[in-house]
Amino acid sequence: MHQILLAKLNAANRIDWSRAAMDGSHIDAKKGALEPGRRLSTAVNPAPSTT
Repeated sequence: MHQILLAKLNAANRIDWSRAAMDGSHIDAKKGALEPGRRLSTAVNPAPSTT
């Protein structure tokens, strides 16, 4: 759904791509780690682990 919305907005010239940012956090690394690592919190005071 997100991809369709972006495509329609782009076709209507309603996206300012100069203000867009992209990262690889949602893309699998083909030559990266074999299993997912522990994700670190970015919170100032992260809650204690319940696992």
